[in-house]
Amino acid sequence: MQRTHGRSLVELLGCLLIGTLTLTSALPAFTSTLQRNKQAQATNQLLGALHYARGAAVTGRVTTTLCSGLGPCAQEREWRDRLLIFTDLNENGQHDAGEELLQQLYIPSGFSWRWSNFRSRSYLQFEADGTTLALNGTFTLCDQNTPKQQVVINLTGRVRTQAAPANARCH
Repeated sequence: MQRTHGRSLVELLGCLLIGTLTLTSALPAFTSTLQRNKQAQATNQLLGALHYARGAAVTGRVTTTLCSGLGPCAQEREWRDRLLIFTDLNENGQHDAGEELLQQLYIPSGFSWRWSNFRSRSYLQFEADGTTLALNGTFTLCDQNTPKQQVVINLTGRVRTQAAPANARCH
């Protein structure tokens, strides 16, 4: 008597059904994990830019500014598209001729940062000693106009992160 070593159509369809059910139940969890990773990436990018700008101010002994914009700094509190870090010799918060552009970063698409500070400035400056020129405040990460995460900067230039509170705004 010969033995067959194959699978029947019913067995194959049963395996496909089980695989499909497993995949559809895991997809929402995978999507939320992917979204959390993108938020962590955007937050870490801003933290890195802040640390870089503060370090450049201290090591170069010059005022360093961080702002949003394509060339000149945008006069908006909502930062989109691009971040600029430059030496700000005249301390006006604008990237003027003769001021060195230290770094340019792109904000991931779909995300923006809302910068709110005590002095209502659209930029952040670090003095040569690493302090913020009284520009302490909060960056709120907005994902499709929904607050997700915050980066808080104190007067001494130190940063910390926190979850966005219920009263956080993106507009």
